[in-house]
Amino acid sequence: MCDKYSNPQKISMQQEKGFIKYIIIIAVILVFVFLSQQAYSRFFGKTLISDATDQIKAYVAKGSNWVASKVYPKIAEEVQNRGEVIKNEVTKEKEKVSENILKKVENYFAGISNSILHPGENNCTVQTTQTPIK
Repeated sequence: MCDKYSNPQKISMQQEKGFIKYIIIIAVILVFVFLSQQAYSRFFGKTLISDATDQIKAYVAKGSNWVASKVYPKIAEEVQNRGEVIKNEVTKEKEKVSENILKKVENYFAGISNSILHPGENNCTVQTTQTPIK
């Protein structure tokens, strides 16, 4: 397998700079973690956290204002347009279900009245809702 890191002589200056940058970032993180565990940094940590929460609250407020002013009107308009179509489709499906239930209830009572009027005859037919497999 031949990749660009197999031969150290082929590493370019740009790749070396990126490698060094990542090492520096890791070192800074390790120093930050080490210093955050020291007793004298507790006060600094508390103020840092409270300042950070204040900043985050400000960013969240700005973001929610932006969403309310820019994004919500566009979405609300689209929902309004499509909402009517969906409402009509749901109404149609409700009507179909109601008609289907009424037909089944009608057939049930017709069968009962037929069995009362003509006792002893087996006039019941089994209705299948599935189509036969071909």
